[in-house]
Amino acid sequence: MKSYILTLAFALILVSAKSQTKAVSFDVNGLKVILRPTQKETVSMSMFFRGGVMNYQPEQAGIENLALMAAASCGTKNYSVNDYKELADEYGIKIGGSSKTDYGIISMECISKYFDQGWKLFSDAVGNPAFDKTEFQSTREKVISGIYQNHASPESRIQQMSMEAMFSGSQYSTDPIGKEKTVSGFTADSISNYYHNQLLNKNRMFLVVAGKITKEELEKKVNEAFKGIPVKAYTVPVYNPKMLTGEKLYTEQRDLATNYISGIMNAPTMSDPDYAPFLLVINALSGNLHYELRVKQGLSYAPGATIEMQQIPFTSMYVSTTQPKKSFQAMVAVFNSIRSGRYSQTFLDGVKKDHRLRYYRHQESSSAIVDDLGEAEVLGGYKMEEDMLTNINKVTLEDMGRAFNKFAKGAIWLYLGDEQLGKLAFQ
Repeated sequence: MKSYILTLAFALILVSAKSQTKAVSFDVNGLKVILRPTQKETVSMSMFFRGGVMNYQPEQAGIENLALMAAASCGTKNYSVNDYKELADEYGIKIGGSSKTDYGIISMECISKYFDQGWKLFSDAVGNPAFDKTEFQSTREKVISGIYQNHASPESRIQQMSMEAMFSGSQYSTDPIGKEKTVSGFTADSISNYYHNQLLNKNRMFLVVAGKITKEELEKKVNEAFKGIPVKAYTVPVYNPKMLTGEKLYTEQRDLATNYISGIMNAPTMSDPDYAPFLLVINALSGNLHYELRVKQGLSYAPGATIEMQQIPFTSMYVSTTQPKKSFQAMVAVFNSIRSGRYSQTFLDGVKKDHRLRYYRHQESSSAIVDDLGEAEVLGGYKMEEDMLTNINKVTLEDMGRAFNKFAKGAIWLYLGDEQLGKLAFQ
């Protein structure tokens, strides 16, 4: 009976996901809007700001992240900080701001019943942030605390080591949350100036919405709320990916209970025809790493592999372990097995099925729909996200082998932990 119920639940997820309405895109006075109507009882939306770390110099690291956090939390022209917080709490409205490597967002989520209240707070945070000086100080301290926590976290640190190694000497390696030294120097006035003069520009903004709302309703709200946002010149950043060759090792000493290893390689962009087959290979690589290092050899709790999808993407194989040498050898063995193409059509069918199920489960969340559509738009166009399953279904074994061998040629190995053990592991 339990098995039957689980099967039925998966079937309902599949039917629900497949019956979803496709997203539509339209322009409202120069602002691009992407809407996926749903029947969910929650409404999610994000205003995206293009550019990310390419919008500022490394010595200003963290300025955009702080600006968007402050815009979403430090009051607005029409709502004082206290009124803003009280209304958000009363109606269960979640509003936040942050910035990543390629883009920043101000986001809002609420239940459909209170969409009008949520929209008022969200639209005022985007169009009329006040950057209250007292609340700004509190927000800045939260960011600085987060910077310390990130540095202390080995997972976050090895991720930043990946960016620093992969894009050494490039503006693209900048940590979007910044450093304590840079963030401490920002004031409410300097942040307000950055937001209003750099970010608030329809040519670098677009809105993504998922929820129970019609195009006509949304169009009216957007027109009324954002008609005053300026339209200014915006130059799209130039990205210069470089193909890795050979192998390099970077180590960092840290006293940890377990040691962290990551192997990073090139990956295709989301718009590349090789992206779908490469994604399936990495899914297979991740599953095999998990089986070999955790299930079979018991070397790690959560090994795997993923594509860090961004304007210049890369692949990451990762493991945390008390036995770095054995783990490194196991990672290499799994990698070589995948590269040799030792998998069958049955295996490929299984990988495709697993990908579809994970995708459908992921799409049950309105906020996930917004994140996926928005990220795809930043990386080349939101329709890439909607076409992904179709492209996945077309992938052949030959496609997978060709894509993997094309991009997995060189590697940078990163090690965080007992440095002496690390150097011995890579000998």
